[in-house]
Amino acid sequence: MNIGELSSVNSGNHFHRYLQYASVILSKYNGIEPLHLYLKKYFSENKKHGSRDRKQITSLCYHYFRLGFGVSSNIPMAEKFLLATFLLEKKPSLLLENLKPGWNQNIRLDIEEKIEIIKNIFDPNKIFPFRNELSDEINYQNFSLSFLIQPKLFIRIRPGYKNSILNKLKSADILFEKISDSCFAFANNEKVSDVINIDKEVVIQDYNSQRVGDLLKSYITYPTLSISTWDCCAASGGKSILAYDLFKNIDISVSDTRKNILENLKKRFTKAGITSYHSFVADLSVSTPLEEIQRKLPFNLIIADVPCSGSGTWSRTPEKLNYFSEKSIETYSILQKKIVSNVAKYLIKDGYLLYITCSVFKKENEENVNFIQKNLNLVLIKSQYFKGYEIQADTLFIALFQASI
Repeated sequence: MNIGELSSVNSGNHFHRYLQYASVILSKYNGIEPLHLYLKKYFSENKKHGSRDRKQITSLCYHYFRLGFGVSSNIPMAEKFLLATFLLEKKPSLLLENLKPGWNQNIRLDIEEKIEIIKNIFDPNKIFPFRNELSDEINYQNFSLSFLIQPKLFIRIRPGYKNSILNKLKSADILFEKISDSCFAFANNEKVSDVINIDKEVVIQDYNSQRVGDLLKSYITYPTLSISTWDCCAASGGKSILAYDLFKNIDISVSDTRKNILENLKKRFTKAGITSYHSFVADLSVSTPLEEIQRKLPFNLIIADVPCSGSGTWSRTPEKLNYFSEKSIETYSILQKKIVSNVAKYLIKDGYLLYITCSVFKKENEENVNFIQKNLNLVLIKSQYFKGYEIQADTLFIALFQASI
């Protein structure tokens, strides 16, 4: 990981050096791990970078990936960094003032006006190359342009903590946007965790993930009975915590393919005050772990937040667009069908299965909904895209089914 000193580090000014460092970092990056973790390791091993340097280099790396495939490959890397800075920044930039003063003079223009200025080297219609796989429900142009905008940071305030959170935010002079009584939005780099107890008082959760709760409340009504719920692809447990906050009379089971992920879930659940639940490791693409869930059968609700391309979240992690293979879409679609087929049979009659992806691809969404209806004795109650590209959030697809027999 240690890239070492650049040969030209002492030549030119520090603005050129920022471009050089970012270029070398990205030349070594292969997309296997999230960019933020890769940069964290790099800066840990290269102590020469001060806080200002780290901030500038990090911005350049993320800005670069936000261009997607909109810039010709023959444009020099340094030019791409400057182009991305012009498109993405809204305030005058010292970097551009020194290296592209003409662009810096126009940096406050709307994105459409900026694109017009650099249209000879940048085509927004090429940012996202998988148009043929995109759902008809997704506006291609608006979705593509969303890669040029940093999504917001959203929190969900847990029951009973609203007044406390408001007081803490005001005392810390942290600016926020009230989306709903329980959802606040912040600039993505806001350090809310410095003043708020994460997972106890609030959950960091994208706005559209929070909207899943509104859907569940509309249909799941068991006022006195315990709601037996299986979060079958639980990951770190965000959807389970949401369900717990919605339905206090809930009996939770969680599973995932990765033991270490369930260990992280355990820590989150402890902070969230969830002490009674059933947890087990299971690969639901190959079998159903009957012995693990038999004492919990049948379920009133199965939450299947299935593994997916994550394409609806790529404006938050733009590096993934650069390394994604179109062949993976079919692979994910097949995996999703297997998982849902293996878990759906454990629903109680009239119980609900909630299918969720953070994908914008029809093979993972509408085509899988058609498969489920035809093959699994489930009746579609509602399906919908929560379009994050309209509100600086993630895009999710949800489909709620009910067991017919």
